[in-house]
Amino acid sequence: MKQTSPPGLSPDVAGPPSRSTTSLVAALVLAAVACQLCISMPTPALPDIARRLHADTAAVGLAQALFFLLGGLLSVIMAACSDYGRTRALMIGALALAVVGALVAAAAPTMAVFVLGRTVQSTATAVFPLALRVMRQTLGPRQFGRAMGLITAANGGIVGLDGLLSGWLTDRYGYRSVFLVMAAFGVLTALVVGRTVPEPERVATGRLDWLGLTVLSLALACVELGIGMAASAPAGGVAGMLVLGVLLLVAFWAIERRRPNALLPPQYLKSRQAWPVLLTSILVTMGMLSTINFVIPVFSQNHDVGYGLSATEAALLFIVPVCLVNVFLAPAVGTLAARVGWRRILRVATALTVPVLAALALGLSSRGLVLALVVLVGFGLAGAMTPLNGLSALLAAPQSPSLLPGVNSAAYGVGSSLGFVLAAQLAGPAGAHSADGYRAALWMAALVIALAFGASLLITGRPDAPGERI
Repeated sequence: MKQTSPPGLSPDVAGPPSRSTTSLVAALVLAAVACQLCISMPTPALPDIARRLHADTAAVGLAQALFFLLGGLLSVIMAACSDYGRTRALMIGALALAVVGALVAAAAPTMAVFVLGRTVQSTATAVFPLALRVMRQTLGPRQFGRAMGLITAANGGIVGLDGLLSGWLTDRYGYRSVFLVMAAFGVLTALVVGRTVPEPERVATGRLDWLGLTVLSLALACVELGIGMAASAPAGGVAGMLVLGVLLLVAFWAIERRRPNALLPPQYLKSRQAWPVLLTSILVTMGMLSTINFVIPVFSQNHDVGYGLSATEAALLFIVPVCLVNVFLAPAVGTLAARVGWRRILRVATALTVPVLAALALGLSSRGLVLALVVLVGFGLAGAMTPLNGLSALLAAPQSPSLLPGVNSAAYGVGSSLGFVLAAQLAGPAGAHSADGYRAALWMAALVIALAFGASLLITGRPDAPGERI
């Protein structure tokens, strides 16, 4: 079947000329790296931040929590705004504010000022869904597949490698140098984006549904706060926040039913082009990222029941290989998905990861086996995240092509938070004396990825584009 062209290209146009395409994709990859640096690079520097600013762990955690919460909301808000024009300007603005936030954090004399800087820096997370919008509207089908793999590799593969750089900078020059590097990279990226990225044409008509956008953002904020509070807050407060989030989602549904210029029309939300993609994204990040970024690294550093590694050794052994797998595999996955179908690759990746996670739970005592299996989980992660990013752009509502990628970015945050909270609860205090809690967390991850496979089976193609290879 012949794939139809994305909005903005005629059916016979394969995309911009080769040199233009290369420059565009390079600029978007650079933007994805800038986004990812702001997300993950501060993590190794957190202890140094607390020490130099005379703050406790809770204060540093608040800065991180606000960054991720506001980042998820801004991804949705800026994605919605971009459908009404000026996507490139929004990307440059987001990068510029991220640079300002990084400089404020680098110069912060107190923890309060640092929290402010980190909060402003959260605008960087909106760059990724905006980049997907540009790709969808300016690249041909096969170019889109290759570019999606590259941008996913940049967005995921940099994790771990940037952590090593951050750790070295922190040890040698202090945490402020880490934020100065982020600021310099952000300035470079903004200049490249301004010179290279075209301005996609406006797709949405009428006026932006600000009421619906506000209610949706508040709903997502309540859900993310409720999940984030689960590890420390009273159960009543967590339940109340989650119930409020659900009620706001119901209110959003009611608002959209009455809007002629609905942000996300109810018929689209009910369709299997929307909610199964979001559900699969939540489940994939919940199962795979909790394994790679929490369960295995924490277990490997446990001196009583784990391998007794240092933080650097754990990163080199179990995180960096996954990053390298993602860097090299994601572009190939994107190219293949454009040929054989995005859903097919997603289903194969999730189905094959389930037995790998089960084997991890059974073979946790063998360091060599665990290393090999974690690398295989990395294959599954690249094979799932690349199609999910692609599907969020390909299946977006025609009148709001940026919004599903934006909400999907928020779904990644929800899934990651859920996975970390559940894994921490399962490992729990007992993890200091027994490996059973870590095994339970891995069995949980295997079950969640099995559910992700089931959710992926529910994703359908667009009825208005029956020939499109989804």
